[in-house]
Amino acid sequence: MQIENYKCFSLTKKGNSKPEEFIKARFRRVDSVTKFFKLIHPEDLNLYISNLKDKFDEIVGDYRFNTDAFDWKIIREELEILPNFPDLEKLVFHYICKTIKLPDNYTSDQGEIELGYFDRIKALERTSYFLVKTLADTYGEKIGTEIYKQIVPFLLEEMRSRDTTEKPEDLKSVTILDSNKRSIESWCKSGLADFSFCIFDDYKVVYRFDSCLTPEALKEFNDPDIAYLSSCYIGDVPEFNEGRSINLRRTQTLHHAKFCDELYWNNHVHPDIEHPSLDFIENMGRDLKE
Repeated sequence: MQIENYKCFSLTKKGNSKPEEFIKARFRRVDSVTKFFKLIHPEDLNLYISNLKDKFDEIVGDYRFNTDAFDWKIIREELEILPNFPDLEKLVFHYICKTIKLPDNYTSDQGEIELGYFDRIKALERTSYFLVKTLADTYGEKIGTEIYKQIVPFLLEEMRSRDTTEKPEDLKSVTILDSNKRSIESWCKSGLADFSFCIFDDYKVVYRFDSCLTPEALKEFNDPDIAYLSSCYIGDVPEFNEGRSINLRRTQTLHHAKFCDELYWNNHVHPDIEHPSLDFIENMGRDLKE
């Protein structure tokens, strides 16, 4: 076994990114959720849109960013629902620009600029949170969250349809080693988390997250159930692992517990894998020097 600890959690790290691509990705999520909501409750689409407008309007307040700073033809690519509701579209746009602290004089032809990773996480996770929270406010928490749970399989199906990753002929050849290395580099660069991991073999690794920017971005709402549902739940449904060589399993997250556990394994090598005990996960690496 190989066990390592990393202290990377940071609220202040920054990195270059292209705001246009980030805005486009958030628009896609709003568009997808509203699109699949329409499949389930077409009669209530206008009500949901109206309540979303109220939610974002309250948060955006008087803030406005120059809409002419971006090419809306590019931002709206592949959108089906959101452009039909320009008031909501503009409010989501202003919310994202406000949350990522986009400089007032920025225009899309400037390309990449330096932005805070935590600000980007807040814009990402809170946009999703407001989508779910508005369902809960509209229908009551029990029915509203159930509606979102019905939407999630559609979101996963759409994600798979957009995935252009080539699958290897020998699925048993896929290891967790390369992805582990890439994850460490990415998480430490962005200040995502303090974490430890244990590699059992080339096809099985478990992580413990003691802190993470995702729950940090949502904790001020003091609403762990909706926070979990809007951020991490999608990775915990059975459909998430369909068609994947490397599977994911969690038993708890930082929304409700003092640490999050994530087990990744090649299901073609370990089809009947047992989850490590929470006691093992909680204590792994504690005796290692920082």
